Amino acid sequence: MRGILGGLLAALLMGCGGSEGDTNAPPPETQGGGVTASALCTSAYLTKYYNKTYTEVLGTLTCVCGAEPVFAGSLTPYPKTYNQSTCP
Repeated sequence: MRGILGGLLAALLMGCGGSEGDTNAPPPETQGGGVTASALCTSAYLTKYYNKTYTEVLGTLTCVCGAEPVFAGSLTPYPKTYNQSTCP
């Protein structure tokens, strides 16, 4: 079993005999002018990101129906979301 897994891992790492990569391809960040897919808000809400004790707002995420989410400040592991409305 280890031999099979080792062989599969080696094949994945080696790219199944292919080249190391296309050196003529532009880097991903320059292809297509940037990120093209984005999420649109399906409801209106505000998420506040707090410090560990929930006494200070360090960042926000604002969502308005049909628009892209807007981030400001820092995202922390201590959010609270305040729903404002649903989209029509």
